[in-house]
Amino acid sequence: MVLLLYFSLSRQLGDSYGSAIYTIYDLKIRALPLIFASFYSVLILGLVTAAIAAISVLFSHRIAGPLYRLEKNLDAIASGDLTVSTRFRGMDQLSSLADEMNAMVRSLNHASRSVMDSAEDLKAAEDALKALLDMEAPPEAELKEAAGALKASIEKMKKAVSFIKVKE
Repeated sequence: MVLLLYFSLSRQLGDSYGSAIYTIYDLKIRALPLIFASFYSVLILGLVTAAIAAISVLFSHRIAGPLYRLEKNLDAIASGDLTVSTRFRGMDQLSSLADEMNAMVRSLNHASRSVMDSAEDLKAAEDALKALLDMEAPPEAELKEAAGALKASIEKMKKAVSFIKVKE
């Protein structure tokens, strides 16, 4: 376009006023549509680029946002917080994964509560047995009963952790 302007302006305007006006008019007819066409092309290209960028950001956020929340919730679970609940917007692609993760957290929460309750029962049975053993002549029936309560507490603890598989 610059070359077109250069070549158009480098020629003589003419010998008379009329030929100069005609030359300028001819330049206007040839150059101005090119200038405006290129301006509109750049404007349309800019608008299309902005639209594509906005759409890309929107769709990448729909995937990256849930993954970021999932990562933060997994970090919280790994640090021992079993109160975490993962929720995504309506129909995100990862909503079924969030449901499964929430079920896992509920299961871990139930298992840890069972183990804590069993540990409390075990501690109470141990304290009762210690109190009997501290007596000078503990009754044999009460010792058997305390030992049976201790055994029941141990069985309850085993049952609470029986579904947990660990790598040895």
